[in-house]
Amino acid sequence: MGIMRRFYQLFGKSYYTTFNVGFLFLCWIVQRVFRVNSDIPFLVNYTNKISGWKNIRFEDDTVSLNLLASGGAYLAAFDNTTIEVGSGTIWAYNICLQTANHVPGNLKEYQTASIKIGRNCWLGNGVIITAGVELGDNVVVGANAVVTKSFPSNVIIAGVPAKIIKQIEKAD
Repeated sequence: MGIMRRFYQLFGKSYYTTFNVGFLFLCWIVQRVFRVNSDIPFLVNYTNKISGWKNIRFEDDTVSLNLLASGGAYLAAFDNTTIEVGSGTIWAYNICLQTANHVPGNLKEYQTASIKIGRNCWLGNGVIITAGVELGDNVVVGANAVVTKSFPSNVIIAGVPAKIIKQIEKAD
């Protein structure tokens, strides 16, 4: 029996078979031995930092696959907030989702609000999504965009701060 099939049987996720076993082992060591992201019940990329795991909700396994495949992600869900990610949503490296921001003029205080990302969205490399943002379904976020407000479904957004640059035509 192949080592990847054995790994799949041990950990129960079929998508593990698409990864190099050395990479999976490294992620496991960092997560289970060095205790980085140790509260998360599935493997994540060893370069990710995820805080407030219990407040993060994924609609399906696509998102947990992203947390293994795409490194450098920083997800922070503060108390009394959530990060919700719809099915089919994927992202590149170095994304940042945070449900809290400092209060301008008083950096000892925080403003908190939940983040919701719709289904079938694509977040490009280096995207930052701040507290209170809600993205509709089928939203493409360009690389290095800073998303500070909500956007409807079927749009491409980019820039700092992000703005709509194109409508997406829906296929019938």
